[in-house]
Amino acid sequence: MIKSRAFWIGLVGSVVFLGIMAVFLVDDLAELQDALREANFAYAVPSLAFYALALWFRTVRWRYLLNPITNGQTKRALFPVVVVGYMANNLIPLRIGELMRAYYLALREDVSTMATFGTVAIERATDVIALLLLVAVVAVFGAIGLESTVGTIAESVPGGMPVLVIGALLPFLGVFTIVAYVVIVSPSTTRKLLAGMLFFIPMRLKARIVGMGINLISGLTVIRTWRGLMKVVILSLPVWIAEIAMYYVIALGFDIRSAFDSQFEFIAAIVAFGAAANLAGVMPSTAGSLGAFDLFGAAALTALGLNGETALVYALTVHLALWGPVTAVGALLLVVDKTSMANLARGARSARRRATATDIGRADAKSQTAESNP
Repeated sequence: MIKSRAFWIGLVGSVVFLGIMAVFLVDDLAELQDALREANFAYAVPSLAFYALALWFRTVRWRYLLNPITNGQTKRALFPVVVVGYMANNLIPLRIGELMRAYYLALREDVSTMATFGTVAIERATDVIALLLLVAVVAVFGAIGLESTVGTIAESVPGGMPVLVIGALLPFLGVFTIVAYVVIVSPSTTRKLLAGMLFFIPMRLKARIVGMGINLISGLTVIRTWRGLMKVVILSLPVWIAEIAMYYVIALGFDIRSAFDSQFEFIAAIVAFGAAANLAGVMPSTAGSLGAFDLFGAAALTALGLNGETALVYALTVHLALWGPVTAVGALLLVVDKTSMANLARGARSARRRATATDIGRADAKSQTAESNP
């Protein structure tokens, strides 16, 4: 793993993000000390109930996505597999934890690892849609007359609140349209489209990239209809409402509410924090989105009027609450199940290599056919 270029890119990304956070969010060490001293970290304890609820909602959503693979039945509970997957993501970079979750389920249920991994991929896509939708809802509520944390920003935007609302809706509509397109078209059409877009790449490398793309979207077979897509999006909303409720409870232990004029503004700011911090997961960083989660979440709060020191301490507290308990519980579950994380990692990588080799073999056969039939 440490020989991987992606690993080092992620590590450098985390160091850079943490450095930017320290330089630009901390103007006064005394204020940072005050933020640490005045924060009531005890609120993080009851907030974990909401995180457990979010994980339960994730399990419900995953069970729905797995129905075509498991025929609607699983031999053992899915919740421990979800927890172990999050533990792995917190400890291993490159999102290997997602593949480890798929491989762990394959061991427990005798199903295809890569087909299961496809369902994890659609989870991530609908997570993005749900987060963007929540942000859009906050903006729309602000536009129809409620006081909102986006009001001040709207005054500086040409066109005012309507333009700001359109800007908030566009990311949601854009991502939703892309996912909907993949849902509607057939996998073969998607494969041809990806191959056509990568016409300038050598055949073997293109096969690897296209194969990875197809593996990522293979879980979409469960939602080949608009109704299926909408159901997964709807199942994603309580996941993020519960997790943002966790962020809200932790925020009660900080001097954050006083930075905003109303309760609605306060809630809107927490929604913005949650969206920015979690969408930052696409940025290069090491395990658990270290640095990216904290910087982008804290930056969202400072952009909305909170001082940098409080935003920084709050972001780190939320991240620790998300990281620590689920990692400890996941490790305990593996011990009880007499399974090692090292074995899961090896199995997951092996499954990925086999899938990639299959796609390269297909590409080679296609290339040889083309050469023999000029």
